[in-house]
Amino acid sequence: MSFSRKRDRLVFFLIILIPAAAVSSWFLAKSVNNTGETHYITIEGSNTVFKIIDTTYKAFAEYHSGVIISVTGSGTGSGITALIDEQADIAMASRPYKDTEQTAANGSLNAVAFAKDALTIITHASANPLDLTIDVARAIFNGTISDWSDPLVASAGLTGAIQVVVRESGSGTRDAFNELVMGDSAQIEPGSEYVSSAIQKSSNQLIKDAVAANSNYVGYIGLGYLDSTVKAVTINGVEPTLENVLNDSYFIQRELFLITLGVPEGMVYEFINWSMSPEGQDLVLETGFINVAPTTDDVFT
Repeated sequence: MSFSRKRDRLVFFLIILIPAAAVSSWFLAKSVNNTGETHYITIEGSNTVFKIIDTTYKAFAEYHSGVIISVTGSGTGSGITALIDEQADIAMASRPYKDTEQTAANGSLNAVAFAKDALTIITHASANPLDLTIDVARAIFNGTISDWSDPLVASAGLTGAIQVVVRESGSGTRDAFNELVMGDSAQIEPGSEYVSSAIQKSSNQLIKDAVAANSNYVGYIGLGYLDSTVKAVTINGVEPTLENVLNDSYFIQRELFLITLGVPEGMVYEFINWSMSPEGQDLVLETGFINVAPTTDDVFT
């Protein structure tokens, strides 16, 4: 599966959605829905996207009386399954939907890319700055490079056997890393499989905590989870930053999606529209991710 191949499917819907959302929705959000009705929205999926939506839904609810939103970070695959089974109104996804998922949904999945992310390889905070090529990064995660004394990684100044920490099967973050770094999202091709001793974790936070607590660990997280407790690895000399994602010099990047069955309507549409508004895009930035539409600074400067 190619992470760029699915983007063409989004163009028509985004052309319709973004102009309405980018500016006018920011003003409309201040006065929408004071009808006394109660609206329920169930959102499920990506642990990465959860960090954004857990903040944005609270801000959205402040301007939309009677809206009750529940958000669960169960993983991208689980979220899309819940959407298809009509147990969720919106699926959060840190990868494009798969062809098999679209088939299961009878062709009705509709995805909106509302943020970007830089997948970030991390080491212990005590490590020296480490720069990797994609080939060396793959060799670490597939076990070809197994000790910090290896000349290709010795500059990090760490010692002992390398312990790889990865996301669990079904995670959109894992799928994205598999394609962009391991070379095969299905991990069938030789060299794309993780080392057999790899520890699997169910969230970005748990990977970050594991690497922060163990000086020989290495893992990967979304940019929004990066803090001073771990150290980001550069790729071909390029840091994972907002600027480097926007200028495409940091290429281990991905789009983050909100997915619905069919074109969203009612309050589900209002929420997605608001997420693309300047105020919604402000919160994308505030949670450590990268906006894809104008922020309030863009609108008022």
